[in-house]
Amino acid sequence: MTKNYTALAAEILSHVGGKENISFVTHCVTRLRFTVKDKNQVQAEAIDKLPSVFGSKWSNNQYQVIIGNEVNDVYEAICEAGDLKRQEGIEENLDRDLPKEKRGLKDLLGTFMETLSSIFAPFIPAIVACGLLQGILYSIQTLGLIDPASETYTFFFTCSQAAFYFLPVLVAFSAGKRFKCNPYLAATTAAIIMHPTFSGMAGTSVKLFGFLPITYAGYASTVIPAILIVYFQSYVERACKRVVPKMIDIIVTPLVSVMLSAVVGWMVLAPIGNWIGTFVAQGILWLYTSLGPVGGALCGALYPFMLMTGMQVAMSPITVQNLATLGYDFIYPCTAASNAAMAVCALFIFWKAKKEETKSLGLSTGVTALIGVTEPVMFGLIMKYKKALWATVIGGAAGGAIMGAFTVQYLSFGFVPFGTIVLAMTETFPWYMLGVGVSMVVTWIAMSLLKFEE
Repeated sequence: MTKNYTALAAEILSHVGGKENISFVTHCVTRLRFTVKDKNQVQAEAIDKLPSVFGSKWSNNQYQVIIGNEVNDVYEAICEAGDLKRQEGIEENLDRDLPKEKRGLKDLLGTFMETLSSIFAPFIPAIVACGLLQGILYSIQTLGLIDPASETYTFFFTCSQAAFYFLPVLVAFSAGKRFKCNPYLAATTAAIIMHPTFSGMAGTSVKLFGFLPITYAGYASTVIPAILIVYFQSYVERACKRVVPKMIDIIVTPLVSVMLSAVVGWMVLAPIGNWIGTFVAQGILWLYTSLGPVGGALCGALYPFMLMTGMQVAMSPITVQNLATLGYDFIYPCTAASNAAMAVCALFIFWKAKKEETKSLGLSTGVTALIGVTEPVMFGLIMKYKKALWATVIGGAAGGAIMGAFTVQYLSFGFVPFGTIVLAMTETFPWYMLGVGVSMVVTWIAMSLLKFEE
């Protein structure tokens, strides 16, 4: 047990009234869950200010402290420090022993966002590394500092694609931990779904055993298919463990859970996930082309929700079509407005936050968002603080309205707003800068009016 976890555990124990005030303590995937004898002894404000604590809440007379991915280590430290009986971890939001509260749309949205955040947060560094490398390459290539046909450029560009191309595997591994199934088996199933042999047969339909229909497709860089498949696989794995004798569990369970999930994934879940992304992308396109500034505002406002679900990948075919037929794309400028809003939210949080780790996260993710890499700020801050999400929506809508009103152009795939700004240097460049600037100013004002607090 590390010294940091031990110190944190001692602080938490002290602020919940000491071990004498604890009747029962367990944990789920992201939270410590205390049943206490006297609620008045719990010092929630003090706990919320502790490093590595992302907040706390009362639910069903249970005090929950949100820790995140390190919850297992903190729980072990608390049990050791307080000489408390260790309990098996429970599934998030599936506390069958507790009376259920009526859950509204707000609660479901919060759970949905928390689930996505817990899945994406662990591999943000991989996305940051590849995203920054892409931004650097695009910029120096556009400025003529490197030949895009050179071996050096090809090597580093291929490296920069790795985290995005194999995104389903990263998502599946993390989702396996989130849904409490074997993450290595989850990653294996995702690897099957995106295997190059199957991708090369995209569009081909076959029938397994002569009657199970499968249509192959390319699922590289997608998100929703992997999440749906691993969620299904978690239930298959648990079902196997209940019925398969332990003597042969290590042989039977992996085989059944991976193969059944792969078949159901190819038949149903992956196509559904892909359809969801395409449906949203086509809807965004219709809004933009039909409603002008209103469509641009909606594109800018809705982009954060597309990003948090990975649906922005479905916009790529539209961008390709625009570039092929028009010579420019009009979706990227709306994305630029939204990215600028996210960056300002992060920088505002850096300015207002009191915790050093929050300030550091705000500054680093704010800078990377300005370059055009927004997954870190989305899953590290925007999804954590709802006021930041609404400020992003408002700022993105304001900037997107300007982009839509003047049909602002962007010349290729790149990193917006500023990572590959040379690609925006067309006759509409002044409107591009105005849209980005308005988005940033409006977002800062929104964060102030919403009275953001850490």
